[in-house]
Parts: sequence; C-alpha cells; structure tokens
Amino acid sequence: MAGYVVRRLFGMIPMLFAITVFVFFMMHMAPGNAIEAMINPRIKDIAALKHQLEVQNGLNLPLPVQYWRWLVNVLHGNFGWSFGQHEPVIELLGPAMYNTLILAVLAEAFILLLGIPIGIWQARRPYSKLDYTVSTVSFVLFSVPFFVFAVFLIYFFAIRWPVFPAQNATGTGPLAGTLLDHVWHALLPAISIALTAHTVYSRYTRGAMLDVARQDYVRTARAKGIREPVIYRKHVFRNARIPLVTQLGFDLGGLLGGAVITEGLFSYQGMGYVTITAVSQRDYPVIMATTLIFAVCVLLGNLVADILNAVVDPRIRYQ
Repeated sequence: MAGYVVRRLFGMIPMLFAITVFVFFMMHMAPGNAIEAMINPRIKDIAALKHQLEVQNGLNLPLPVQYWRWLVNVLHGNFGWSFGQHEPVIELLGPAMYNTLILAVLAEAFILLLGIPIGIWQARRPYSKLDYTVSTVSFVLFSVPFFVFAVFLIYFFAIRWPVFPAQNATGTGPLAGTLLDHVWHALLPAISIALTAHTVYSRYTRGAMLDVARQDYVRTARAKGIREPVIYRKHVFRNARIPLVTQLGFDLGGLLGGAVITEGLFSYQGMGYVTITAVSQRDYPVIMATTLIFAVCVLLGNLVADILNAVVDPRIRYQ
C-alpha cells in the first residue's frame, strides 16, 4: 500500500502541471487583464500608468516566461502578491482555507447523517409506497440546484426569522473568531449543500444494500434465525458501504476545493468566495493559487477514496 500511495503522489505531479498550464494560458486569453481592473479608467495618461504597472508586475513579459517565474516561485513556497487585496497570497488563502475546511466537514457530516439513514430505511422497506415517495422526493431534491435552497434558507432563517447569520465566516461578540463562531456561521451554507447532496448517498445506500440483501450468505444468516436488524447491520450494510466510501473521498476533495456558488451567496470567506473575488478582479496570482489548491484537493480526494476502499474491503489490494 505504501508503494502504491507514493506512486500515486508522484503521478499527480504531471497532472498538476498540465492543469496549471491550461488555466494560466486560458486566464490570460480572457478579455481584460489585472491592470485594467486595478486602475481607474478616468485617470489621465492612463496608458503610461498601465505600462508602468505591467512592467512592475511582470505582465509585459511573454506568457511562457511569466508561467516559468510563477512556477519557480511556487516551488519555493511563494504564491505571489495579490493584485486586488494588496497582500501576500499565502496570507489571504490561509484563513479562507480554514473557513472552507470547517464548511466542508460540517456539510459532509449533514450529508452522511441524512443520506445514509434514509437509504438504510428505504432498503429495509423496498418497493413500498413510502419507498416510492421518498425516492420521488429525493429525485426532486437532486434536480433542484442547491443555491435555490440557499436563497430560501437565507430568506426564512436569516431575514424573516433572523436565527442564523446570512453572511461572513465570523461575527462579533465574545465568541468572535472561535471555532463555535465559525461553525455557527457555516451552518446555513452547510445545510444548503446537504439538502441536495444527501440524495446521492441515500440512493447509493439503498441500491447497494438491496444488491447485498440478495446474496446467498444473507439468506443463510436468515436461515440460522439471526434477527433482521443484526443481519442488516453486520452483513448487509457492512458489505454495501464500499460505494459510499468511494463517494466520500470524492466529496471531500470537491468540498475542500471550495463550494464556489454557496460561499458566494452567503459571502462566506472561504476558498470559493476568494476565487469569485479574484476572477472579478483579474487577480492572476490568487486565481492560480486557488486553482492549484482545488486540483490538489480533488486528486487527494480520489487517492483517499482508493485507500478507504482497501480499508473497508480486505479483498482489495494495491500492488
């Protein structure tokens, strides 16, 4: 397993290189640039000022040279200077990554607490009226974009009944900046994500458990007189959790990369919110840094999914 993990980690290097090259050149091909977003168009002699800022930030150099300079700096732990926020990118992304980590863990907890029990409950009562009803509701929830739930949650629980905060990652007061304060501000965004995403786990759980319940060893367990709750807990669910573990690894990678739309709606200062702001400001160093972090999170999420598969299923061995 250790050798497999090392090979996978080294295999990520060319993938990360290809991703960053693609994003870097596509970003510079987009209309507008960072300098135009930084300066006031009404300034006199704007052309001279623009040229001065381009030279100062190295944007007058050929694109391959600019990319090489960025890559060398990143390898030395320097992500550059934010054009829009006027601070080192690493200092800007540190708090944002912490906020997104809290949101990702909280959202994943809600997703698992909703999706798996619902899927188990459906698998225990397959093809019943309630099973069909829950399945229909699940398909409807999955079809509705999660930002729609975000808008409703903001209206009802932050505006009409101001129970939860509707923006920011921290508040004011004696608990400001504490973990509890971060969790409190992340509740509504996490719930909006979970209302849609939990349906994936409920459907996976139901389908996997129904497949396992038809196996011969389950019939043998029933023939031995083992109680149904024990059969479903020790035999059915235990062998049906492999696809759930795989999905969990993918989800963690995606959520850690930043729930861009959700964080934007809630003005939650995580990786997604920082990315939206950077794109609007053509803040190239921040866009490149967030892209690299997103790619690393997704690739590591895939690796975690493979490792967890081997942990829950002893038959899986990576050479």
